[in-house]
Amino acid sequence: MAVMKNMREYTKTILIILVLAFLGTIIFDWGMNILGTQSDQNVVGEVEGVEITTRQFEQAVAQQREQFRARTGNEPTESQEDYLRNQAWESLVQEIVVQKALQENDIQASNAEVRYRIFEDPPGFLRSQEAFQNEQNQFDMAKYQAALNAGGSTEQWLQIENFIRQSLPYEKFQQRLQATVRVTEDELKREYLKRNQKATVEYIFIGPNRFSDEKLEITDERIKEYYEAHQEDFREEEKRKIDYVAFPTTPTAEDSASQWKLARQLAERAKEGEDFSELAEIYSEDPGTKDKGGSLGYFGQGEMVKPFEEAAFGASAGEIVGPVETNHGLHVIKVEDKKIEDSEEKVKASHILLKFEASSKTYNTARDDAIYFSEEARNVPFDQLAKELNKEIQSTPLFVKGNGFIPGLGLNKRASNFIFSNDVGKISGVENYAQGFFVCKISEVQLEHIQPLSEVRKLIETKIKSERRMAMANELAQKIHETINTGTAFEKAAEQEGLEIKEATVGRGGFVPGVGREPKFIGAAFALDEPNAVSKPVEATRGYYILKLVEKDELDEEAFQAQKRSLAQDLLQRKQAQTFANWYASAKAKAEIKDYRYRYY
Repeated sequence: MAVMKNMREYTKTILIILVLAFLGTIIFDWGMNILGTQSDQNVVGEVEGVEITTRQFEQAVAQQREQFRARTGNEPTESQEDYLRNQAWESLVQEIVVQKALQENDIQASNAEVRYRIFEDPPGFLRSQEAFQNEQNQFDMAKYQAALNAGGSTEQWLQIENFIRQSLPYEKFQQRLQATVRVTEDELKREYLKRNQKATVEYIFIGPNRFSDEKLEITDERIKEYYEAHQEDFREEEKRKIDYVAFPTTPTAEDSASQWKLARQLAERAKEGEDFSELAEIYSEDPGTKDKGGSLGYFGQGEMVKPFEEAAFGASAGEIVGPVETNHGLHVIKVEDKKIEDSEEKVKASHILLKFEASSKTYNTARDDAIYFSEEARNVPFDQLAKELNKEIQSTPLFVKGNGFIPGLGLNKRASNFIFSNDVGKISGVENYAQGFFVCKISEVQLEHIQPLSEVRKLIETKIKSERRMAMANELAQKIHETINTGTAFEKAAEQEGLEIKEATVGRGGFVPGVGREPKFIGAAFALDEPNAVSKPVEATRGYYILKLVEKDELDEEAFQAQKRSLAQDLLQRKQAQTFANWYASAKAKAEIKDYRYRYY
């Protein structure tokens, strides 16, 4: 019974894990919500004839948002919200595609398989529960079996059984996909070398800037020829322009006065003896310190903004000062201690921060004004209405749809979708931006087109000159390489052309000091077999390189054997994940997917 008591104490934890597992954290990151086809709800998409309703989509977004908060401890920004919506959509699409595969392959969980998993092979989330572990924090089958055999927890075990019954088909599908995945000895050695092998090389760099003083004459005929051969390089996406009226929610004088009043009241209450840390926890708007009673710890001169610093260093230990205004807002400060450390005075203080923010009255007024303007603008000309209401009309430059960024207003995918889905003159509803609300009118549409030669002539001329200089760098690199091949020392060949020899130690991936991320450079370094071997000219982003091998690590058999097991596990998991990724990419490409999110977001 003691085991069952412990288990009941962990019921909440287990159920949370079950829910997270259901959302796809155990197998393939698949979601486990079984999608319905309720046609009476708004639909954001269809996958293989299965409708995804706005309710289902919002639930998936809420789950992504909750996981984001759990990972970061922060609320997602507007751009992060857009990412989370895409993640939610992808999880729902993946779920339906995989469900279809399970049905087509008739993959199910039998009663015998479910019983076996419950009684003989419990899933990992149960094995990790403290109620089923021994003193060495290892899974104890005896404790687990005792919990199974005890009474009083039927509902909980039914939940676990249901989870296993629904997750087992996914596991079986996973095993079927991964049945042929193997890791060979050669793959393990390549992986070991990729992670551990280093090569040191000397190199000569020949860049196009060496020829920047060369006068290159580019004829009109050559420019026209380049233009005609690279038409797609000059294709411009559709662009649009809007006029808009903003309704900011910036704090009013009344809002600011209200914050000043509250700050003075808090200062007086603290001076009269109320617990400062409790006041900070209740009223402070500094998320980094409010849960610590407003504590800032010790700080020296120059670590705080000037008005705050002057107030804190000018007060005595135990004194409460403020309100002090800074660019962050209003501060009520309690100086707790002062000390000299390394000949520098330091202050220990706590604070209560009140930000200058719009009141609900200011916010609601701005929103209501925006709603009125949007509705009236459908009956009264946009410009005339703005003039009557004494509102300034602002305009954006022409911009592309892209990821939903609107010049001057920031990221707003819904507004961007409206702008690029309607005709000139169409009036939007009320939209949000960082400083409040706005209403816009589509004022100009520039259709997708190839830029005329007259607009891109200078760009083409610059490109041709750049290509010419790169070709000249190649010619010099080939000349230097031939000189070395005829017996001239690497150092002498570089000296004859006034080029510097540099050295770099590189691994098989990543960044090369002094060179950058250049896979061809790395490949050339490891392709050299013997010390003093010289590479052919290597074309890279910035120019050409000629490399000479100084030394290269050989396979350390003893170290390889020591790492072999963990390498095999990592590589197997990676190949298994890639197997699913390849299968899913193929299955998704064949699936009929209709995305209607643009109608709502």
